[in-house]
Amino acid sequence: MSAVAIWLAALPVLSQSIDRTQNPNIANAGIAKSLALEVGAGRGDLQTPDSSSFIIARDPFRSDSARTTAFPTQVPARTGTGPLAGPDGSGDINTNLALGAGLVDSCAGCHGRPRGAAGFGGDVVTRPDSRDAPHLFGLGLKEMLADEITSDLRAIRAQAVAEAQSSHHPVSKTLVSKGSITAPSAPTVTAQLTLRRSKASIPICACAPSSCTAASISMREFVVGALQNEMGLQAVDPELMAAHNGGRFVTPSGMVLDGSLDQVEGPPTDNPAADPDGDGVVNEIPTSLVDHFEFLFA
Repeated sequence: MSAVAIWLAALPVLSQSIDRTQNPNIANAGIAKSLALEVGAGRGDLQTPDSSSFIIARDPFRSDSARTTAFPTQVPARTGTGPLAGPDGSGDINTNLALGAGLVDSCAGCHGRPRGAAGFGGDVVTRPDSRDAPHLFGLGLKEMLADEITSDLRAIRAQAVAEAQSSHHPVSKTLVSKGSITAPSAPTVTAQLTLRRSKASIPICACAPSSCTAASISMREFVVGALQNEMGLQAVDPELMAAHNGGRFVTPSGMVLDGSLDQVEGPPTDNPAADPDGDGVVNEIPTSLVDHFEFLFA
């Protein structure tokens, strides 16, 4: 028994799963739905059964089932995996770190492995098999907290700009968000915690208010970028493209993406008939799957 335990411990443990609709087996093991079945009726709307809009709004537990099965599913090459960033994966890695991301055939290749579920390490220039990426579940809470903090700080900025314009003098305000909490540990002892985005005051000019930019501010952008850079799959996302071009929309998970306020990363394409990487496969990741993946981490 000890020898068997040692042998099993030495085997590689991966969290990818087979799709039993394309790999039937006697044990009936694997994921019961193919990616095509997970796509369902596409994005649709609130009145379209089996669409991502319908499922997320009306039956989030069903969306949970869809996203948790799609997350570890190994994607075959015929569905469009590869090449990676750029037209063929070549280029200067110093200017585009995504070129060194390596290739995986499922999200679980980087996230959710038993030895990496709670870990952290490496970055986009490391190979997936050596990466110990953090788990993604629950990141939506951090996304919403960051979004709330950003709104608070923008309100402070707007107030400072208004005061500077009315007084014709530069105005400095401390950027503080989320206030403070008091946690009593004894009848006469309290502890205070203040969450601050910045410990320093920043001047805001009345003539040219500063603007904030970021590379990736939302889980939706992250999902689309990871599918492209790590799996070579081009997601179709018209709304994300619109936000990238300066528009505004609210994602099915409730995140407001406003291209007039933030720098939003664009998707590979917004056209389901386009083939950005020229591999002969179009609509590799439909918008509805992006919806479910974003909702997975929200």
